[in-house]
Amino acid sequence: MASLIKGFIMIYDINRVDASKVRKISEEYGLDMLSATILSRRGMDDKESLKFLFENDLVYQYSPFLFDDMDSAVERVNDAIENEEKIYIFGDRDVDGITSTAILYKELTRLGAKDITCRLPLNDEPYGLTSDIVGEVVDSGSTLLITVDNGISAIEEVKVLREEGVDTIILDHHIAGEVFPPALAIIDPKIPGSGYPFDGLAGCMVAFKFAYALRFSRTPLYQSECIFFHARPGQDTVKMSAVKMVNFVLEDELSEELSVNMVPSSESRMVRFLDQGLPIIVMDKQQELSLLNKAFSDSVEIVLNDVRSDIESVIASVRGKSLFTLSNISRAVRYSDFDDRELSTLISLFRSAMLYKSRTLRDGLDESLALAAIGTVADLMPMRGENRLFVKLGLRILEKSAPDYLKPVLSSFDLIGKRITSRDISFYIAPLINSSGRLGRPDVALSLFLSCKREEIERLSEELIRMNRERKSNTESAIDSVREEAEDSLHFYLNRFILVEKDVPRGLTGAIASRLLNEYGKPTLILASMADGRISASMRTRKNFNARSFLDHFSSLFQDFGGHSCAAGFSMEKSNLERFKTELNDVIFSLDDKEEEECISVDAELPESYMSKEIWKIRDLFEPYGQENESLKFHIRRATVEDVLPNRNGGTYLRFSILYNREIWPAVFWDYDISKGEVHKGSTVELIFSPEVNTYKGLSRLQLNVSALEVIE
Repeated sequence: MASLIKGFIMIYDINRVDASKVRKISEEYGLDMLSATILSRRGMDDKESLKFLFENDLVYQYSPFLFDDMDSAVERVNDAIENEEKIYIFGDRDVDGITSTAILYKELTRLGAKDITCRLPLNDEPYGLTSDIVGEVVDSGSTLLITVDNGISAIEEVKVLREEGVDTIILDHHIAGEVFPPALAIIDPKIPGSGYPFDGLAGCMVAFKFAYALRFSRTPLYQSECIFFHARPGQDTVKMSAVKMVNFVLEDELSEELSVNMVPSSESRMVRFLDQGLPIIVMDKQQELSLLNKAFSDSVEIVLNDVRSDIESVIASVRGKSLFTLSNISRAVRYSDFDDRELSTLISLFRSAMLYKSRTLRDGLDESLALAAIGTVADLMPMRGENRLFVKLGLRILEKSAPDYLKPVLSSFDLIGKRITSRDISFYIAPLINSSGRLGRPDVALSLFLSCKREEIERLSEELIRMNRERKSNTESAIDSVREEAEDSLHFYLNRFILVEKDVPRGLTGAIASRLLNEYGKPTLILASMADGRISASMRTRKNFNARSFLDHFSSLFQDFGGHSCAAGFSMEKSNLERFKTELNDVIFSLDDKEEEECISVDAELPESYMSKEIWKIRDLFEPYGQENESLKFHIRRATVEDVLPNRNGGTYLRFSILYNREIWPAVFWDYDISKGEVHKGSTVELIFSPEVNTYKGLSRLQLNVSALEVIE
C-alpha cells in the first residue's frame, strides 16, 4: 500500500512496510535494515524473489520441462536431427528476435543438425509468419519449422504448413488469442495453463530454455524417474519423507511419521510409495536403512542408491558432513517449500552435482546466456524473477569472457574490461544491434552472431557500426521532417497527445516516438505506411499513461498488436485508418484534461546519518535494473548546494554538488526545470535521487542522478 508523502514542497509516494517482516528478512538473510526495508517496499520479500535476488547460479533456474509441450518439442527436434531433416527457423527483426534465432541455430548445430535455414523479415516485410514465408518453407523442402519470438498468432499459416506435411514448433512470448495455431508444440509462458511459473521471459529466453531442454535430453537424467528419500528420528518415532521427480520436476511427494516398531510395513503409505520400481536416491544408505527397519515391526526389503560419493566428487565441501549439518548451511534450503529441510538439501545437492558433472549441459552455454541477456534487456522484459538470474549471468559473461563476435561491438563503446550493466545494453549494445533491423537488414546482426571467422567478424561489426550511424542520421532527419506535424497535432489535441502520420521508414517509428515523447512530454503515436499497403505504428508514453491499455480500445482494427506499458505498437490494413483516427479522436477528447504529474515512487527517506558510500553497496544488491525494477530512489529533505557547474555543450541539464552528512556529493539533474527554483551555491534543496557511478575518460566517481528537485530557500 502506497502513501502520498509531502516534503517541504514535492509530493511522492512510498509504500508502507510490515516492520516485523522487515526484521525477519534482515535476520534470516543477514541484511542491513535499510536493504530489507527496500526489499519489502518493492514487494521482493517472498522466497522466489529473494532467491533470484541473491543467487547467481544456473542451478536455481526453473526446469524447462515445466512447459507442458516441452517433451513433445524436444522429441520432435531430436528425431529431426537424427533423421537429418531440413529444419527452418523463422525469427523477428528486433534484438529479441535476432538473438532468439542465433541461440537456437547455434544450439541445433551443436547438437548435430546438418541442414538449417534461418530467416528473418527483411526490408519492409511484415512481422510474423506470413503466407509468403509459408511458401518459402514448403519450397525449401523443410519438414520442421521452428518460430522464435513470433508464431502465436499464425493460425491459418500453421494450418497450411500442417496440410503440406510440415510440423511447426512455436517458441514465443507474446499473448495468444482465444484460438491457438495447430502446431505440434507451443512453448509460450504467457499461455494460460502453460505450466511454467514465470510469464516474463523474452523470446530469446524461451529459445534458451528450449535449447537447455534439448541439451538435457542428451544426458542420462532425461526422462529418468526417481524417488528421493530421507528418514530422521523423532521422539519415539521415525519421520520419513519422499519425493518423486522426473527431469527434476516434482511429480508426487509423501511424508509419514510412525511410532517405532508399531506398524507392519504392509500398512505403510511410505512403503507403497517407495515400491514403484524406481531408483530410490539417498545419502548415507546404511543410516537410512537402519531408520527404515526401526520404523516397522517387521523387516523391509528396499533397495537404496547412495549418491554421497557422486556428490562429493563434484562438491568437495560436502565431504564428511551429515545431511543435518549440510541442511543448516545450505543456501538452497532457504528457498525450498519442502517441510523436510534435509530432503530438500539432498535434492539440491544431487541436482547441482549432476548438472555440473555433465559437459553436455555446460560447454558452450555461456554465449547463449550472453545473447539471452542482451535480448531480454532490449525487449524491456520485467527485471524480476528468473530474468534477474539470467541477466546477471549474461552480464558477467559479457564482462569476463564475451564471445569473439561480440568483442568488436563492446570495444566500439569502450566496454572491454569494464563492468557491464543492463544500462550499457539499453543505451549502447541494443541500439547498435537494432539498427540492422530498423534498416531492414537484421541478417547483418544475425550473421555476426553466427560467425566464427575473424575477418568476417570485423567486416560485419564495421557494417553494423556504419548502419548504426546511418540509423541515427535517418532518425534525426525523420524527426526534423515530422516536428511541425507533431506540434500541430499537439495543438489539435489540446496539449494531450501527439499523432503523426508520415511516410517514414517503419524501422524508425519507435525511435521517432521516443524522441518526440522526450521533447514534448506527451503520449506519442507514429503511423507509417508500408510497401504492402498496411500501416505500421509505434507508441511511446510516460508511466502515468499506459500505452498498451490505451491501444486496447482499438484492438479490433489491428492485425498485430503488442507491447508494454510505456512502449507498444501495431499493424493494420490501410482501409481501417480513417475509422481508427475517428475512434482515436473520440477516446482522446474523452480523457480527463487534468494534467497528471508523473508520480515518483521513493524507496526510502534518508536522514543525514544514513547518507554514505554504503548506499552504493545497497544499489549493487538490486542490480540488474530494468522494467519493474528501476534504479533505487532516495529522498533527502534538506541539503546545501555546495557548487553549481557550467553545462557542457550548451545542455539544459544541471550539474551541481551538495553537502550532506559532512560530505560533498556530485549530482546531475538531466530534466532540470528552472520553474522549480533557480539553484545557486548555498541554496537549500529537497531532492530525490538515484545513486549512480559516472565513468568519464576511464575515471569513475559516485554521483547522484536527480529525478526531482525543489529549492526551499
